[in-house]
This record gives sequence, C-alpha cells and structure tokens, in this order.
Amino acid sequence: MGRLNMHVVVAYPPQPAGALLDRLRAVSADVDVMACAYVEDHGRRTARGTGDAAALAANPAPELTPEQRDAFATAEAVMTLDLPVDVRKIAPNLRWVQAIGAGVDHLRTALAGESIVLTNAAGVAAVPIAEFVIGRILGVWKRFGELDDQQRRHEWSATYGRELDACTIGLVGLGAIGEAVGVRARALGMRVLAVRRNAGTPSPAADEVFGTERLHVVLARSDAVVLSAPSTDETRDLFDRETFAAMKPGATFCNVARGALVDEAALVDALESGQLGAAIIDVTKQEPLPAGSPLWDAPNIFLSPHSAASPERYLERLFALFEDNLGRFVRGEPMRNVVDLTAGY
Repeated sequence: MGRLNMHVVVAYPPQPAGALLDRLRAVSADVDVMACAYVEDHGRRTARGTGDAAALAANPAPELTPEQRDAFATAEAVMTLDLPVDVRKIAPNLRWVQAIGAGVDHLRTALAGESIVLTNAAGVAAVPIAEFVIGRILGVWKRFGELDDQQRRHEWSATYGRELDACTIGLVGLGAIGEAVGVRARALGMRVLAVRRNAGTPSPAADEVFGTERLHVVLARSDAVVLSAPSTDETRDLFDRETFAAMKPGATFCNVARGALVDEAALVDALESGQLGAAIIDVTKQEPLPAGSPLWDAPNIFLSPHSAASPERYLERLFALFEDNLGRFVRGEPMRNVVDLTAGY
C-alpha cells in the first residue's frame, strides 16, 4: 500500500510535541506528517453523537482556516478528536481516521456511508479510568466525603464504611476498561460478574461471564454495577426504570461509558426512592451538564465532568497506538481497533 508522499495529519492534540511527530515520520520514508489542529466545541461534539439537530443548529461548526483546508485537502490519514462537516468534500483523499478516544459516536455519524476506515483508541485510557472507578467506589463505600465534612466541622463522631472484600461487582461491558476494572476489583477480594455479547469467551478479569440476555440476573446479584459498554442504537437508554428496578436495592451504580446509555430521569427517581444507594456519574447525555439539570441535586450522586481518564500518559499511549497502526496501514496489514461503523464499536 505504501507509496511516496502519503499525507498524514495530526489534528489532535492542538500542539503535539515534535518528538511524537518524529516517531510517526520514522515509520516510513513514504509518510509526510504534519500537525494541524481541528477541535470542535464539546457541546457540539456531544450533539453530533446523539444526533441532536436543534443543538447542532445552535452550535455551528467552526469555519475552517486556510491552513486547515489545505491540510485536509491532501490528507489520507488523520488522527483527530473531531471531523469537519462534509468531510468527504473537504478531504477527498481520506482513507483512514484514527480517533483519539474509545467513544466514536460523533465520528461514526460523520463517516456514515463513506469508505473510510475508522479506528478508535480503546484501551488507551483503561488504566486511569479503572483506577478512578475503584477509587470512587472506595470513597462512597468508606464514606470519605462524610469523614471530610466532619473534619471541617471539627466533629468527632465514629463513621464506619463497608468492606469491598466478598462483595460482588457487575461489569456491563467487558472491553479494555471493564477488564481493567475487573482485575483491580478481584485484587481487592470482590467477586466479578460480567455482561457482554460474547459470553462464551472466558476472561481472566471475571469470575463469571454472561450474555446480554442475562443482564438483569447479574444486576440482581451485584452490590456495585459499572457501565463501560459502547454507545450504540442498541444500548441507548439501556439503564432505564426497568433496569434500575432489577438492581439489588441499595446498590451503587457507576457510568464511565456514555450518557446516552442512561435514562437520567429514571436514574434520579431510583436515587430518590432509595432503590439505588449511590450513583457515580462521569458522563451525561448533555455535556457540559446544564446548571438546571436535576442530576446536580439528586441524593447520593457523585458527579465528575467526563474526567475519569488521566492526561499524564494518555498521549504517550495514544501515539504508540497510532504509530503501530500507521505502520500497519503503510504495509497493508490489518490495523488494531477497527470500528464496525454499523455496530458502532
């Protein structure tokens, strides 16, 4: 597949380190690499992923600069967070897009019907997100927030948490994040149940693996449930009133997947009724979360602004993936993390 002057554009991060770009240039003498940032507003990105036409109309795409137009006009491969509208017209030679994240809802819609390969960055943030999940569960179950409040009030009152050891955690989605959570949960003595499409394949991260049709069985057995499944048409509002009702009363729910997988009104009701003991929410349907959202004031909810990942080693892992995939692309070999645009992951 290799040929002279194959143009590769790094559109994210906005200012990549020169050493990282040099690693890409070293893949092949046939590769020409340039950095040209293209980043859309976070709210627009979320709206593109959910297909919210009204939000997209209210938040138009940024006008391309001459430099951006020139870069996309010759690009055959792009590593990016976002893609311009009418990407095929703007980038007529584009054959491959490397996403910088695992979630690609907004890119799938841009590439629908196009013969362009999309690869995601699944696994790049698995370690920090898994650490975040375990840390949050520990914080909730050990009641660290209450202890901190007591300290601020100069109040000496015994406040006891619960043990993780011998409790059961249910993983809905057993990709890189789910497996990383499972490994860490088992190290703390928890029993790990997992739900995924391919239930016949065992996992070293789980004690038991179930098919998606057994979701409610797993929920009824789990003291904590972690959602890390991909966002697809099939998983939209997967956690609704019926699903929350199937969970063990008082269980903790954690979502580090996408907000589209959760019926947020049903989540608030489950918290207010006590069906859920707590909810750890890193992603929401609309981001940034509007100030008037009921989620802000729901009882026993622990919100974070889509920040479960850690940036310190993210770029290193991301460029290592892109470097490997670029070599495969040049040599005509199968690439890692190819997304099925129909299935959504």
